[in-house]
Amino acid sequence: MNFQILDADYFREDNQPIIRIFGRSEDGESVCCLVPGFEPYFYLSASGDLQKLGEEIKEQFEGVKTFEIVERFEPIGYQETKKHMLKVTTYDPGNVPEIRDDVASMLGVNAIYETDILFRNRFLIDKGFKGMDWVSTQMEESVPNGKIICDRTIRTSHISEVQKIANSSLKYMAFDIECLPHDGGMPTPDVSPVIMVSFAFEPAYKGHKTLVLVMKEVEGVDEDVEMLPDESDLLNRFFEIFRDYDPDVITGYNINDFDVPYITDRVKLLNESGSNINSAVGRDSRALSYRKVVTRTMVPIPGRVVVDSLPLIRQQFSLKRYTLRNVSKELLGREKLDVDAADMEEHWNDSGEKIRKFIDYSRRDSELALELLLDLKLLDKYIALSRVSGILLQDTVSGGQTNMVEHILLTEFGKQGRVMSTKPDEETSSFRRKQNEDLKGGAVLEPEKGLHKNVIVLDYKSLYPTIMMAHNLCYTTVVPPGKYPEDKVIRSPSKGEFVKPEVFKGIVPSVLESLLDKRIETKKLMKQASDEGEYQVLDATQLALKILLNSFYGYSGYARARLYSLQMANSVTSIGRGNIARTQDIVCNRIGTVILRDNKAYLRDEVDELKDDDKAVKLSVAYGDTDSVFVHCKNDQDLEFEEGVFSLEDSALVGKKVASIVTASLPDPMELEFEATAKRVLLIAKKRYAQWIFEPANGGWTDSIKVKGLETVRRDWCELTSKMLNRVLELVLKEGDIEGSVEHVRTLVDRVRNLDVAKDSDLFEDLVLTKNFSKSPSSYKNKQPHLTVVENIQRRTGVRPAIGERIPFVIIAGRGLFVDRAEDPDYVRENNVLLDVDYYIQKQMLPPVERILSVFGVDMATLNHDSKQKGLFDFDSSVEENALTLKKVIRTKEASTNEDQKTQSSLFDF
Repeated sequence: MNFQILDADYFREDNQPIIRIFGRSEDGESVCCLVPGFEPYFYLSASGDLQKLGEEIKEQFEGVKTFEIVERFEPIGYQETKKHMLKVTTYDPGNVPEIRDDVASMLGVNAIYETDILFRNRFLIDKGFKGMDWVSTQMEESVPNGKIICDRTIRTSHISEVQKIANSSLKYMAFDIECLPHDGGMPTPDVSPVIMVSFAFEPAYKGHKTLVLVMKEVEGVDEDVEMLPDESDLLNRFFEIFRDYDPDVITGYNINDFDVPYITDRVKLLNESGSNINSAVGRDSRALSYRKVVTRTMVPIPGRVVVDSLPLIRQQFSLKRYTLRNVSKELLGREKLDVDAADMEEHWNDSGEKIRKFIDYSRRDSELALELLLDLKLLDKYIALSRVSGILLQDTVSGGQTNMVEHILLTEFGKQGRVMSTKPDEETSSFRRKQNEDLKGGAVLEPEKGLHKNVIVLDYKSLYPTIMMAHNLCYTTVVPPGKYPEDKVIRSPSKGEFVKPEVFKGIVPSVLESLLDKRIETKKLMKQASDEGEYQVLDATQLALKILLNSFYGYSGYARARLYSLQMANSVTSIGRGNIARTQDIVCNRIGTVILRDNKAYLRDEVDELKDDDKAVKLSVAYGDTDSVFVHCKNDQDLEFEEGVFSLEDSALVGKKVASIVTASLPDPMELEFEATAKRVLLIAKKRYAQWIFEPANGGWTDSIKVKGLETVRRDWCELTSKMLNRVLELVLKEGDIEGSVEHVRTLVDRVRNLDVAKDSDLFEDLVLTKNFSKSPSSYKNKQPHLTVVENIQRRTGVRPAIGERIPFVIIAGRGLFVDRAEDPDYVRENNVLLDVDYYIQKQMLPPVERILSVFGVDMATLNHDSKQKGLFDFDSSVEENALTLKKVIRTKEASTNEDQKTQSSLFDF
């Protein structure tokens, strides 16, 4: 039987641990595979007689089954020979954490290793299996299912990996609950019953794509609605459908923080009162449960994967609001049916159209949650990360990149006979964080501020990973300064020393090389993919490989990592900084000028006399940041090319020529690539710029505006700011129209200043701000505008918005602090309340746009326009007079620029 690993854990049988692997087979059956015989263990290093120490440990701790003396390398540092250590095997996985502290304190023990690795992960690592991996097993014994909720349960000791690209046909189920508000406030599980539960299924459940369970009789509903007499029956039916459908993936919208805790707490209360609700949902029949980990809620369901769509969407999409209504509209183009919380009781008590609308409202919530997961392919990246890194799918969804990196390193350390450190305690982590204050980042060159044409963007391919590969930077190659002769070590600019690969090739460079090779091979397979499904799996895989490649540098300086090396982290960035400086020197001094002839690019000394139709391209570096270099291309007079003279194809020839020369100066596998051409780029400051960029694609070019460090996507600005900045950048970058961009801002400022809330609803909507209501009001140290709105809503309706929701607000006119003048947009709209337009103009609109246009000498006074009042430039009532004044400002800037650049043409002469 072949099946794909979905989850794994263990249980005890006759005082022995039995590994339990859950998955779905090729023929669509859910599988539970029991694997006996695997034993827990850990390592320790000690001085003195190891045999005697092992005997003392076995005698002192009854959980210890056996020990043996083995040879292993320590975790950090290049070592020429292994050292003797004790491998201690216990009867039960729980014995390891029980005895590790006592063992560590024994006389002669220097260090303990690998005492905090989950038993299931230990099995996967030692056996070479991965999450979402395909495996094949011989069915040695078919086991009665008993409490196992799976189509088939088998016991075997023979499992092998199977190479297969496609994923199994997983079963997805979304659900959503409805509860009535209590006394006009938020429902609470101690008093408010669950009155409805909706499901959405993929594939269908017994012909149903959706189901809604309702705790009352309702007339005129369809066959997808089941009516139950009371809450206990409704919840029992919920769990019955759950088990019967047997989903692999459970999803919903905010189910981790609301639906699951609510159902769990409600079932507990009802069962304490005499109900007999069977809440088993795990494939091992474990009851539904949750646990709080700091601010996160974890929902463990053995054998299944819980994927709350809300946090995934927050991670992957930048939106102003994350209500299901807004997310569905923006990302799916679908409207959510809405029943206001204040109206729910009225709808529930109705026996006609309103209750049917309430049912459809509940149904739509489940449908949308499932559509978000599947249509947006939210899980694809995590499935690929699981298959590439080896950790289980639930851990990729719930955990971070640290777990993935450590799983890979644990696997490779084990193969090379090297033990792994335990996780650091808080004291060690705190000390590392202080050390990290000395960690320097990547190089950022001072930009040539202004608007430039024909800028080639060159990018270092996987810069930090290739630096680590090229220079053999690794925990296993680092050595104390001066210990080894010069010809044996690589010394970084930050004085870190690492043995050369011919002495010992590091584990990290080897892992990175393997990941990079797999990514290159995966991209090749994408071109040969036979169908869309295979292509999507491969695309997700190459993205997962890219994420992992870029995770190893950050891990090296992460204070809570098992492995930590400031020397290694500093070496990576110091080499990167030298790299940017060297690239700038090569471009400006070694290359200087590129000659284009017959669709080929040459250095000046590669050609004889220049021909009439040769095109000389003078190069300079306009900006550089960590792994990117912006090369400005001008004509042989050091002026911007006239429109149409320097084509995109010309830029590609120059870019590839420069990239090949720089790459030839680098150690393998470091590589500089031509990435794109910016027809215009606006450089404002370090890490603040905007480009009208053209990227090669499918034999042609695709264009877009790319922005870094500007306020076009920040969620603490209103939508009008984003729209205004995007239009300004379009005018500046695509049309070179500075005057037009200024007039656009002045027009918007005038509209806002003279806003009528009742008449200009679109503009009003664009002025709405949002902020996340992340904790209870009492937990905030300072008053904030969205808290004012929360208080206002609760005072008017009796219902407080849910924690985790983004609260919309506007700032209304009046006296006092602006935080006290925040108000609910719906209330303002309904009552036609005046807004504080000066706040929006002075605090929201003008500061970010001035940062862009100040490059051209345009200030806030120029932009702050009011058609009903004379401003700084309104010396005459005529618009023509204002325009002339504006042109004078721009021409003054132009003259200054020309004076600085002497014969260079103006930035505005496009």
